[in-house]
Amino acid sequence: GKVLVFLDSHCEVNEMWLQPLLTPIGEDRRTVVCPVIDIISADTLAYSSSPVVRGGFNWGLHFKWDLVPLAELEGPEGATAPIKSPTMAGGLFAMDREYFNELGQYDSGMDIWGGENLEISFRIWMCGGRLLIIPCSRVGHIFRKRRPYGSPGGQDTMAHNSLRLAHVW
Repeated sequence: GKVLVFLDSHCEVNEMWLQPLLTPIGEDRRTVVCPVIDIISADTLAYSSSPVVRGGFNWGLHFKWDLVPLAELEGPEGATAPIKSPTMAGGLFAMDREYFNELGQYDSGMDIWGGENLEISFRIWMCGGRLLIIPCSRVGHIFRKRRPYGSPGGQDTMAHNSLRLAHVW
């Protein structure tokens, strides 16, 4: 297809979740969009809504959620307006296929898991794109209690990937 949609395998989409993601990409093919990520309990599979937040990161280059200032939610479109986000959580986003290829797809120098979301977020911004959270699109996600993947030979892949991110950007 023209648009690639990435969703972790442990997600549950809602009704009408895709249409709001496609609109901004149709307006500008260098727009990368993410839904609001709701929480599915890993223990009970209970579904609960998340606040509207955007991605950030700390000095250790670890992803974190940041609250969106109320002033940004009080514009003409109100709480339905797309929200600029410095980074994405990864695993739940949509983007134009050609733009994904132009950006170089995922960084092949990253190992297994961790940091790839920040790396591709930085690349989007540094290479003329924009990253948006779309409040009208909601997708449930099971958040694991621990890191999902082991590391071959005991290597800390998160540290490796964070260092690669710092060196590249």
